[in-house]
Amino acid sequence: MVKYTENINIGGSSMKVISLINQKGGVGKTTSAISIASFLGKEKRVLLIDLDPQGNATSNTGVNKRTLVHTVKDLLTNEDKEAKECIVSTEKGFDLIGSNLEVADTEINLFSMMDRDRILKEKLEVINSEYDYVIIDCPPTLSLMTLNALISSNLALIPLEPHIFAIEGIESLIKTITKVKKINKELKHKFFITKLDGRIGSFKEMEDSLRNVLKENVYNTQIRIDNKIRTAQNNSQTIFEIKGSKSAEDYIKLVGEINGTFDI
Repeated sequence: MVKYTENINIGGSSMKVISLINQKGGVGKTTSAISIASFLGKEKRVLLIDLDPQGNATSNTGVNKRTLVHTVKDLLTNEDKEAKECIVSTEKGFDLIGSNLEVADTEINLFSMMDRDRILKEKLEVINSEYDYVIIDCPPTLSLMTLNALISSNLALIPLEPHIFAIEGIESLIKTITKVKKINKELKHKFFITKLDGRIGSFKEMEDSLRNVLKENVYNTQIRIDNKIRTAQNNSQTIFEIKGSKSAEDYIKLVGEINGTFDI
């Protein structure tokens, strides 16, 4: 059972931490993390943290995850390892703390550590003045690594497909976020709809149903289905490097809404 520590305050920090989170795979979590980091990186100092052992965010930024000297495993389980030592530069406009399959046993190591749910927060505090945004691509599980991300974050950002089972799949996630909010008073959460296909009438009905249930917690921006995303992934590019991408336009609008959440 995950144990929650007492009240944590991350207020007063100029650095904004955003966690992309969903237990269901294939909803555009990693694509969204990279796209948000890439667009923000055009004008801001951005760090992307890949907490997913699959390391897709790492690979899709053009970094060879097999040759990483330090990963998020080192960051979270080595008390002497500072965030600066784990950061690598990318050619996408942001820095990265990467992941690979060696990260898979991080969870086991965390269970034996003191304050195991706030290690990431403490490591990020050291580099607070060096970045404007930290974007975290969480693993698709409600794990200690995910809990570390939520306790570190100002915003939990949850991508949802306009699907009939979307709400059922996030009930446990919402319960976890609600518990974390009692600890991290600064945490907000927002949903956004991905893989929207306007050609299918039932998608609009499902979108309306999601908005009816989740109310004002759903951003207005919808990320449309876009075959350019696959092209970008296959070439280790961001969506902004692909001409004619309609989803690139959508992510620009989404970043605008995110900044509105922070009153920026």
